[in-house]
Amino acid sequence: MALQGSLEDFSLAEILQLISIQKKSGVLRLTSPEASGVVFFEKGVIVSLTDRREKKSDPLLEYLSTTNRLTEEQIEQICAIRGQSKKEFAEIIITGGYLTNKQLAEAIEMHARELLPRMLSWKKGVYNFSGDDKTVAKLFFKVPMKTEALLMESMRRIDESDRIKQLYSPAAVLRRREPPEKPELADEEKWVLGLIDGNRPIREILAKSRVGEFETYEILSDLIQVGVAEVAQWSAEGEPDVVPMRPVRKKRTTAPVLGIVVALAVILGASFGINWAVRLLLRAPAVPSATAALRANVNQEENVRFAAEVYRTKHGSYPDELTSLVDEGLLREKDIQGLSYLKSRDGFVLQRVPESGAD
Repeated sequence: MALQGSLEDFSLAEILQLISIQKKSGVLRLTSPEASGVVFFEKGVIVSLTDRREKKSDPLLEYLSTTNRLTEEQIEQICAIRGQSKKEFAEIIITGGYLTNKQLAEAIEMHARELLPRMLSWKKGVYNFSGDDKTVAKLFFKVPMKTEALLMESMRRIDESDRIKQLYSPAAVLRRREPPEKPELADEEKWVLGLIDGNRPIREILAKSRVGEFETYEILSDLIQVGVAEVAQWSAEGEPDVVPMRPVRKKRTTAPVLGIVVALAVILGASFGINWAVRLLLRAPAVPSATAALRANVNQEENVRFAAEVYRTKHGSYPDELTSLVDEGLLREKDIQGLSYLKSRDGFVLQRVPESGAD
């Protein structure tokens, strides 16, 4: 399968879907004015977003360094070995005992989740896909990542990242707070909280964090919402001194992204069934900390809104009741619990029902 052309005519999201649905193996190379990228596929599944066989520096190696998974000394050792052998960076890292298989796999997946949203933002450039099974087989270390799930996660990140950056500028300086009731935090949240010192702007925290830019931004937002951190000052000129604490509620300003997501659900549904497709796209990772309930409420409402959009795409109008989404198989009964729904002429109103006994 040979596929080439312009990103202005055929978006990266569409290319990824096509390769995935047709279960092709090969290498997709992208060149844009911003940068270049590569995606390795094996039977429609993404296995790498970097070419670790290159003699020159690998973006993954830089990621392992900036996220504090490898020291500068270790990076120098790995590069020295690479310069004297035909081994790829991943092989040197594993055989040299720098990281375990599990640690490297987790890093590669997190790096992919950082890379793909950037690549999806490229609107100009060219692409070339060569269906070469032998090329993919030469990769020493492959991490299978479901293309549809990774694409959906990237769409969510683009949406969420824009929302969070509107609330908290990269130039803003954060400081810690001691709330009356100290919440339980996950290890990664504790790590990011440790980077907050009252002097360091968000952009420096992002640079020093080991969990990637998006995860760090999301964690910072959560830490502020649960009360263990706050904005000490807005460095940008003209910003107010008082932190504008806002509820964690997404602004509905991302209709184009939602449209792509709904289209993806319909495309996947045509191949695998609409119910399976929606369940796949609505799946979200668990958050084992005090911020879980906070984020779960937002996720629940967003999932219901998404399911309603898929229902409208399929039937031409929004459902009369939330139970219709359950009857359709788009959601489960527990997915609509605690929510009230009212269909209107132009759309619908979705609200959370106060718990009994609440003020």
